[in-house]
Amino acid sequence: MRYFMRMMIALVMVIVFQALPTISMAGEHEKERTEDKVTGESNSGKIEEKEKAVKVGEVVVKARKIEERLSAELGEFGHPVEIITAEEIEDAGFVDVNRALEAMVPGFFSVTKSGLGDYNYASLHGSSEILWLLDGVRINNRLYGGGYVDSISVHNIERIEILKGGEGLFYGTGAEAGVINIITKGITSETSGQFGVSYGSEDYREVYGHATDTLYGHGLMAFGSYEGWDGYVVFNDEAYREALNGDKKPRAFDRTTMGVKYRKEFDLVGRSVLRAQLRKQQGKFDFARPTERNAVNDRTEEIGILKWDHDINEHFSYYIKSYLHRWWTDYTREKLDGTYVFNEAEWGYQDWGINFLTSTRWGSGHEILAGVDYQNYYGKDDVVKINGKSENVVGLFAQYRPYLPFSPETKLAFGGRYNISDSPNSAVWDVSTKTPLMGGTYFRGMVGTSFILPNAYQLFADDPDSGIGNPDLDPEKSLNVEAGIGGSWSNFRCEAGYFYQKVEDRIVYVGSTNTFDNADGNTKVNGVELQAGVGPFRGFSLDMSATWVDAENEDTGEQVERIPKFYAKANLRYRSSGGVLGADFMSRYTGDIYERGLNPFNDVKYGDYYVADFSCFVRFGDTQRHRLTLRVDNVFDEEYATLFSRASNDNGDRILYNYEGLPRTAIIGYSYTF
Repeated sequence: MRYFMRMMIALVMVIVFQALPTISMAGEHEKERTEDKVTGESNSGKIEEKEKAVKVGEVVVKARKIEERLSAELGEFGHPVEIITAEEIEDAGFVDVNRALEAMVPGFFSVTKSGLGDYNYASLHGSSEILWLLDGVRINNRLYGGGYVDSISVHNIERIEILKGGEGLFYGTGAEAGVINIITKGITSETSGQFGVSYGSEDYREVYGHATDTLYGHGLMAFGSYEGWDGYVVFNDEAYREALNGDKKPRAFDRTTMGVKYRKEFDLVGRSVLRAQLRKQQGKFDFARPTERNAVNDRTEEIGILKWDHDINEHFSYYIKSYLHRWWTDYTREKLDGTYVFNEAEWGYQDWGINFLTSTRWGSGHEILAGVDYQNYYGKDDVVKINGKSENVVGLFAQYRPYLPFSPETKLAFGGRYNISDSPNSAVWDVSTKTPLMGGTYFRGMVGTSFILPNAYQLFADDPDSGIGNPDLDPEKSLNVEAGIGGSWSNFRCEAGYFYQKVEDRIVYVGSTNTFDNADGNTKVNGVELQAGVGPFRGFSLDMSATWVDAENEDTGEQVERIPKFYAKANLRYRSSGGVLGADFMSRYTGDIYERGLNPFNDVKYGDYYVADFSCFVRFGDTQRHRLTLRVDNVFDEEYATLFSRASNDNGDRILYNYEGLPRTAIIGYSYTF
């Protein structure tokens, strides 16, 4: 309760100090509509689908929308940002969020354990501490820290925003490597929607749809999807033989999403919008092991969001957003002899919070963003014994964006954040800039700090077999540097970027004491990312990227596990005039990867594989509302390992095995848009 009161006091103070300078301005701009900076048209009748962010370098502010424009504007102020649109995802025939990101985002490495709809291991610029958001709500697992997006349907996505590098200023804990924000489709002013079906290899099946309209000023949307897949056998013959398992069972899943959205505009001292969203995602996901007959997570995820946006005038805007996120699963593990290790053992978490953010503008372009972020999370685990306890954190943050009259095209921003939590309090800061150079080139740079609060497992675990929590842990702290020089000329674009990260007080498991502690010394990551693109030229375009990562452990001199030293991507695209026909050939190479800590086995070196995917589509009908897609993953049927693990068979012998990557898989889809 004391943290909630602190948050409310801070929220009131921010409102007062931010609103005072604009009260006198309100009379001068009574009920003024924010103008579209490109067309000059009033936005009073425009709905969410027209308010989406655009590619970095073409930032358009429509009706202010602080949160919706934040990622694109951070790109204008020197943060490395990538944006993937729904059209790019659906035209390429993707059915899995992780695979879309893996194929399309430079500097992003991801490997899904067992093909589609499974846990994945991801990193940005050599760091795995990524904050995952859904419509601005954090969906990272509060027990163990990872982000699970295996239950999200790609057909409900409007765009995905990827921010690389430390982003602790606005987003709080867990954003050392960056932020991936999945934005779902919005409500429209007229009747619209989409329905579709897909079918593919290993009995992949999918049906999905959404419909939206605005009636008497009330915007409504309903959406839903179902996906199922019988999967493939993810272990090789040797793994089954050593596991004494004669039943080679494919790894399967099914998942369902359903939800509703609501939107209402008000003329209340300017322009204001109320939004609400409820979604429920359920699924059964096999957790394949060669030493067991069956292992499955029966999962339910629920998210509720209520948001109030208010543009008082062109000088002052704010929003208040509250959310509740529940993620619970019943976990079953059945041994080969039919006995149960666990039978529907419950584990999961819930978190809720309130975000408040203001924007104050004055003069020729000065702006201050300031706000309060409150989070409360609770988790427990009956598998790995974690006592159910709650944690609270309050973040106070602000950023100043000055207008530089001597260099008006140069964008500069600096800010700070102070976090109050049950763990020791912490502060972070951030400075960034982007400026044109000459001949269409630019320089961007960002330096700042981020933090990661201990997760529930590290704090509250009470399991002699898996570790004992340490409630006295300090947050991890990191220093991040991102810099790049790039440019765009007609049909050619390129950028060369450098990244660096130093982590202090890293939270590690200490085997000798069977608990967690903050490690001495630092962990450093640095590297280079190159990007280049050509086209479109006669409908063809080519985008390429290459990333080199030096993530060596200072004590051992060895590369950190599951971080490849090198990876590269090349995507060739064709789009006919009018977008009636299209095709994509997406390829990627992954260099050497290491799996460590496999005692009694030696460390494993793997990776060094090349995977290519092909997709094509055709739109048809009088208004091209019908679309057929074909996607073939792993066209050349490359065999590769996604990760290694160890286990004991029924004789007590230790075995080492690996998960096999997705084999050649074809999926055909049909959709109708109205």
